[in-house]
Amino acid sequence: MFVIELFIQDNDGSDVRMDMFKDESVSITQTIQDVRDIGSVFTDFTRTFSLPASKTNNKVFKHYYNSDVVSSSNNLLSDFDARKRRSARIELNHTPYKKGKIRLDGVNMRDGKPYTYRVTFFGETINLISLMADDKLSSLDLSSFDTTYTATQLKSKLVNAVSDLIVPLITHTRRLVYDSGSTTYDGIVDNLGKQPSSGTDNKGLLLTELKYALRVHKIVEAIQTKYDLTFSDDFFNTTNTPYYNLFMWLHRKSGDVGSDSQVSEPFIKQIKTFQTGTFNAGSGYDSSIVSNGTTLTVEGDDNLNFQIQVVPSDSSITYKIDAFLGGNLEYSTSGTGTQTLDMVGLFSPSVVGEGDYTFNVSTTSSSPLSVSGTVTMTVEGGISLPETTYSLTFSSTSISANPPFNISTEIPEIKNIDFLTGLFKMFNLTAFVEDDGTIKIQTLDSFYAAGVDYDITDYIDINESQIDSALPYKEVDFRYQGRDSFFSITHEKIFGLEWGTDEFLTVDPDGSVYKVEAPFEHHKFQRLLDLNDTSGDTSTKIQWGWSANENQEPYIGRPLLFYPIRVTSGEEIYFRESTGSSGSNTSYIVPSNSVELNNTSQSINFSAEFNEYEVAPPKVSTNGLFKTYYNKYISDVFDAKNRLTKVTAFLPPEVLLNFTLADRFIINQKSYKINSITTDMYNGKSEIELLNDFDA
Repeated sequence: MFVIELFIQDNDGSDVRMDMFKDESVSITQTIQDVRDIGSVFTDFTRTFSLPASKTNNKVFKHYYNSDVVSSSNNLLSDFDARKRRSARIELNHTPYKKGKIRLDGVNMRDGKPYTYRVTFFGETINLISLMADDKLSSLDLSSFDTTYTATQLKSKLVNAVSDLIVPLITHTRRLVYDSGSTTYDGIVDNLGKQPSSGTDNKGLLLTELKYALRVHKIVEAIQTKYDLTFSDDFFNTTNTPYYNLFMWLHRKSGDVGSDSQVSEPFIKQIKTFQTGTFNAGSGYDSSIVSNGTTLTVEGDDNLNFQIQVVPSDSSITYKIDAFLGGNLEYSTSGTGTQTLDMVGLFSPSVVGEGDYTFNVSTTSSSPLSVSGTVTMTVEGGISLPETTYSLTFSSTSISANPPFNISTEIPEIKNIDFLTGLFKMFNLTAFVEDDGTIKIQTLDSFYAAGVDYDITDYIDINESQIDSALPYKEVDFRYQGRDSFFSITHEKIFGLEWGTDEFLTVDPDGSVYKVEAPFEHHKFQRLLDLNDTSGDTSTKIQWGWSANENQEPYIGRPLLFYPIRVTSGEEIYFRESTGSSGSNTSYIVPSNSVELNNTSQSINFSAEFNEYEVAPPKVSTNGLFKTYYNKYISDVFDAKNRLTKVTAFLPPEVLLNFTLADRFIINQKSYKINSITTDMYNGKSEIELLNDFDA
């Protein structure tokens, strides 16, 4: 029998030892990757149990059962928020055993009095799911990569060396060909091989067909920053090329960046040149307006009104004014020419309330716009106090004519936790929390390679054991959820197989199908031919992606991941803007499913596929995700000699407190990997599921 102690962090940050029922059976189930749920990630343990409604526990939970109880600390109603999880730890024999989070689920009452608190103890790794909740990638601070959407910038990011923010040769609407001899193409086809003479002659690459792409590693770093996490560098590091070279295409909506309401106000400027200083209404008045140069702060409770007048430099340009109170958008208006906003009535009350006011001016015009204006404050008088008015001008503020490309509004819509889960499923990663709080992230093979051996033969209950077949599956499918691009669908129609998908077939005819699906788009790219070249080898160095559906129409799809490859000394491709020619270049960044363009490099296809680039003669890229990251584990699990062995053991403290799920248990000189282990902390009894260790 162990001495079990539970500590919960109180509001003041101190750890409080909770009272527990003496006969409470507290059991914890631990698993990294259950063979019955191969695709699960971020798993460790979870356990629900009860605590007595003692004085100590009532104090920690702030008498949660009674909503009328006032907290002595702040004279507010109960300040225990059951919606939030508290840091907690379990100790065995006064030695730290498990750290995690406690959630209060409810209170059981007897005769109108509290009897027990129901709580759930979560492992720290699984808590990532609740920590990130429904937050999306757009919530991350990636503003350091914000840029402008101009022809100059697009060309620069397309033809220069690969950096964290690039432009790949992926078009969102128009189809690309390379024909060094033809002069024109009709419809939505652009010929990269000829110089355009106008903006509409279908020659050259229309630059507005392109969008930026961001290095995946920078998204992972932003997630760590947002949630104050530290991931280990075992896998998420700059030298791990299959991971570090991975990029996400910034494709939020179909079509052009400037269309489809993707950027409704592409040119925006906050009025931030207010004269610093204070508007004081004078003796007898309480009101004033304080300006720090960026924000107008209204103070006081007199009957106060103020107006803001915006005077544009070009009265013919339509623009919009957004007014914010306390950071919240309260009012918007649009028009042309001089605009005067009367703050009374705009923010609901009959008089302007206290708070911080800021104003944005924006326009969809590509022409430059500057604004200036006047802020007027009026304080109503009374019997003895006259009405008082003060005015202050703000200087001209220029709105850039270069449309911005803001990462937060352009990054695909996917939850942060789903994004991470997708990476885990692609590369078969595991995660667990180390003693210093670092979340250690490794491939499953690397995780098991770090394990040590524990001989538990002497602690096994020999009177009870069970041996089952390891898995009830006849097939395990590995695929991406997004497979709807034109070239991917065409591949499936021709070959009868989904692009990039792998299937592991077993000999079990009666089992079910298990699917491991990454929540990303997976394109098949195309290497262009020179349609005018009759020499035999017509392949260019241009590989291209097309975000079009089966009907050859623009579509959004799921977030697209790919590898960028910079081609040098390739065929000359020409660029065009809406006004005509915009130069040419023989170096450019092309998209690839392989780290390199050759067939021997690591790819993000789950399966072995024909290499898109090496088409003459065709070659197969064999190093897919399954072969590299799943093959050993899956092959072992489905080995005909493998069994799921279930035993009961009474492990000593030196084993129970120190083993990890990467370790191997030795029983009668046979080595086993731990599939799962459930330990009753009250009596020390462990129910263990084991898999044969074929590496022993």
